[in-house]
Amino acid sequence: MDENKVLERAALLYGAIPGYLLGDKSKEEVAHLLVDLIDSLDDIEYSRSGTPLYDVIDGNLPGRRKKSILALERRYDLTEREAHILRYLANERNPTYIANALGIAQATAKAHKYSIFKKLGIHSSEELRHLLEHYEEDDAEAAPSPVAQD
Repeated sequence: MDENKVLERAALLYGAIPGYLLGDKSKEEVAHLLVDLIDSLDDIEYSRSGTPLYDVIDGNLPGRRKKSILALERRYDLTEREAHILRYLANERNPTYIANALGIAQATAKAHKYSIFKKLGIHSSEELRHLLEHYEEDDAEAAPSPVAQD
């Protein structure tokens, strides 16, 4: 689903709940809150039906990303905490944000990020983004290169 369309739909939600999300937050903070909300709804729908919420709505890429996250969790034997933190990292959250959201030390969040990156064989958030966009569970036998070589 196009990011602008997601934001338009989220704005409708915001209009239905005046002041609930925005308050004194910046546009970027609101965007992150909306992504968290959508990801939470996605987790609920996937648990309930086995279908990512984005697929239900009509978007394929975010649904594919969700499937990639779940496949990576299984393939690379991530712990439950690492899997949870991988979802934050997939949404471009930094260790400071993750630490605050989960009530853990920033050093702990950084250690989890390092452990996840090591298990996945990557070194940057850009490589994680590429991996999520191109990972196919069917190709699990031949793990993809983190960044395409030109």
